[in-house]
Amino acid sequence: MTVLSETRWGLPATAVRDRRAADPRVNLSSNELHHPQVAALARETVDGFDPAVLRAYPVQEPAAAAAGALLGLPAHHLLLSAGSDAVIRLLLTSLRGAFPGGLVLQEPNYEAWTQAVDAPLWPLRKVTSADGTATTSAEAMLDAAADSEPALVVVSWPNGPAGYTPRLDHIAELSAVCRSRGHLLIVDGCYAGFAGSPLKVAELADDHCLVLLSWSKMFGFAGGRLAVACGGPDLVHRLRAARQEDHVSALALHALTRTGQVYDRFTHVWQDIAATRESMRSRLTALGHHVPESGGNFLHVPRPTAASAAELTARLSHSGYRVRDMGLTSGLHHHVRFTVAHGPAGEQFLDYLVRHLAEVGGA
Repeated sequence: MTVLSETRWGLPATAVRDRRAADPRVNLSSNELHHPQVAALARETVDGFDPAVLRAYPVQEPAAAAAGALLGLPAHHLLLSAGSDAVIRLLLTSLRGAFPGGLVLQEPNYEAWTQAVDAPLWPLRKVTSADGTATTSAEAMLDAAADSEPALVVVSWPNGPAGYTPRLDHIAELSAVCRSRGHLLIVDGCYAGFAGSPLKVAELADDHCLVLLSWSKMFGFAGGRLAVACGGPDLVHRLRAARQEDHVSALALHALTRTGQVYDRFTHVWQDIAATRESMRSRLTALGHHVPESGGNFLHVPRPTAASAAELTARLSHSGYRVRDMGLTSGLHHHVRFTVAHGPAGEQFLDYLVRHLAEVGGA
């Protein structure tokens, strides 16, 4: 892929890049959904799609109404988007200059918040957890919101990439503080299904709180590029002026209209993955490996050094698995992250992981 000259176009190096090249390894790096039932559910989600509609530009109202019925919100409280990254870019572009306090960002967080083209134009305040736990992360965000000028306050629940999952009433408390201080709170709930109910997270949505839900993470629809942002009518009306909904394909809209029909079965998928996550964590802990708690569909194995993390990542790659060496990510130094796969695939991966951890040593 050719990246145009930064000198000529004035773009940061991260503005134009490949998302991911074709790779024969099992991808346990991007937190895609790995469960034996996902293929059948995906087929059901797109069942009945009429290719003839591809000749016309898509109409988003029926899909918005169906999503609203599922989430318990009026359709005009929803913004449909071709993935959550597009919503993040929209927020940083359309709201630039509206908040003197800039961007107050829970740290660590999804890299799109700091790598979007407009991100360097926002004053940035990163808020870290004092001891790497969910409770202190929530407390730090509350303190930051209480003493900041009106800002765009961003928290993910569960947190990606750390996995922090404070009680949801802590997020509701943060929302109340943000409302009183004139902030706009963004709750990225793309992993919400693995820690509770996305419908409960959506209840936080109003003109002072935008809730972002990703079909990529929760419904195994990463290739479909679909996200739903929930907010109050005035906020959504302002964001809709950018016409993000026009970027959503007819096939993705069709899948959105059918999500309600498969939702209950996906809740069982999420519960299976959460149970597998805890089983994996228990096995690794019993073997002497510290594995932090996580509310997402992923776990971290800390390593004592950067070299040890790189060695484990390389060994797993040689065994056919793509995992994520977190490098110097704040709060996750030398951690190796992997997506939790449910079923035989996950059991096989865990056997490889245990073997390679013993070979690398330094537990």
